[in-house]
Amino acid sequence: MDFPLLSKYGISYPRTEIAPTRMRAVEAAEGMGYPVALKISSSQVLHKTDRGGVLLGLKNKDEVQKGHDLLIARFSHVKIDGIIVQRMAGKESVELIIGGKRDAQFGQLIMLGMGGIFVEVMRDVVFRVCPITRKDAQEMICELRAYPILAGARGRKPVNKSALVNALVKVSALLEKENPAEFDINPLMADEKGCVAVDMRILK
Repeated sequence: MDFPLLSKYGISYPRTEIAPTRMRAVEAAEGMGYPVALKISSSQVLHKTDRGGVLLGLKNKDEVQKGHDLLIARFSHVKIDGIIVQRMAGKESVELIIGGKRDAQFGQLIMLGMGGIFVEVMRDVVFRVCPITRKDAQEMICELRAYPILAGARGRKPVNKSALVNALVKVSALLEKENPAEFDINPLMADEKGCVAVDMRILK
């Protein structure tokens, strides 16, 4: 599975495949290596995590088979395109969100915040008007209340700040050139090695 828009702007994402069958889901997982995540693929399911459409940390063939069957049964009431199999990021990764929206007064705004399922709970986000420079991106990172987590609090390894700056600058370019009404990468998994976009949403 390819994400042409992310590829176009050089934004990294993990190995991902939509499997139409249980057998193909297992083959994909075996090919990319464990652990993997399984996600429902359906245009009728927008908030996958909230609706039980995401299974994380599957470690072997048996777990993938059972996970596949569980998702198929759980969403038997909607049209399913297949099951997304995705190589998981490392355990030390921090979930972030990079997003943007078109504002009537300022044009494209870019946002950085703590991501995953906590984005609406923690509301730890910062904004800038596009385009942003690397200095702007560095300031955005440091302005997060959760910055100590990114910097390596309590013995954690600090995230790769340079990679996160690169991701912000690339998303800024995407927002300027594509001019979407809304766009977000959530979560963006960041660790000491780099950043990968696990899921994205765009509204033209």
